[in-house]
Amino acid sequence: MSDIEESLKRITSHNGVMGVAVLDDAGKLARYSLPQELAEKYGEQIFMLQSIARTAVRDVDPQNDLTYMRIDTKRFEILVAPFWGEIKYQMSGAVKEKGYTLFVLQRKPGQT
Repeated sequence: MSDIEESLKRITSHNGVMGVAVLDDAGKLARYSLPQELAEKYGEQIFMLQSIARTAVRDVDPQNDLTYMRIDTKRFEILVAPFWGEIKYQMSGAVKEKGYTLFVLQRKPGQT
């Protein structure tokens, strides 16, 4: 089992966690433990929201970046952690920003 899969399994084992998902830099599901339909539905919306939040943070201060976001609803908490880095391509020497977004969907205490 890879380190990523072990980490996802550890996060999923916490009380109240319904599941986790990882989105690639295009917003597509890379890994998920939620039912696929639910992961896709939340993933699409979370990706757009974190992109807007990241833009807002960087517009105010270009040296800053979004590192974590928590969304609190009546029934759930959604924890969002984007990871961004640069990848340098060997052949062309080009540098491209590449990232992933991890989100955790968990029930609030007392919710079923």
